[in-house]
Amino acid sequence: MPPGHDLDAGPAELIAAVDQQPQRHGRVVEDGLPPDGCTGAYPCRVSYGTYARKVADGSLPYGQRINALGGCVQLYRPLGYLATFSYLSQSAGSFRRDEAALLRALGMLTASRELWLVEVDAYAARRREAKRLGRRTPRSSDTNPIFPACWYGDSRRAAIFTLGYLLRKAERISHVDADVVRLASSVVGASGHGNRVPLEQLSVLRKRLEQLREASGWPDVDWPNWHKANRSLWVLRQISNATT
Repeated sequence: MPPGHDLDAGPAELIAAVDQQPQRHGRVVEDGLPPDGCTGAYPCRVSYGTYARKVADGSLPYGQRINALGGCVQLYRPLGYLATFSYLSQSAGSFRRDEAALLRALGMLTASRELWLVEVDAYAARRREAKRLGRRTPRSSDTNPIFPACWYGDSRRAAIFTLGYLLRKAERISHVDADVVRLASSVVGASGHGNRVPLEQLSVLRKRLEQLREASGWPDVDWPNWHKANRSLWVLRQISNATT
């Protein structure tokens, strides 16, 4: 965890830590699934730091502080909005009634977001250098982190939680490829600790879904199949995170 983000830090320390961060927005994600065709950040007029300061402000009514944490999650929700909230509650404790748990949840979210911003900055620096050298188009192996698909700082545990969260209700995963759903179920398994899966199986599924997404895209757009492939690839990423 980066310096200044101790989960046991008090409100003053958390406010100071947030004030030092760049103020950027997060991604648009539904409950543990990726935005369909989303190309930018969530258009919010309030910064992450503004919300975080309200969470840590003990002079505010407690319900207002909970709502402010919701604002933070709205701007950084790598697991989806409700899944991120659920993960924070499981990891930090029942923050709806416990102030110490609320501050732990804020610390967890802020620490993960800071790690994500470091990766975003590193990617931007690599792209600037590549453009300077005449490489205008990113290589297929270059992963753009602007839309986070993992919980930075604890990706495996968060991915296992997210898969379990999705599988608990059929409607959360109804538009995901059936083979991906079966694989996710086998990963979570009875123990819920992330069973290993063959890398070759992941690779075959990923290739098929990437081909489906490409074939369903521009110019002859087939939105149902494009959405299905896009959502399935995101879940497949969680499976990969959970098993590595």
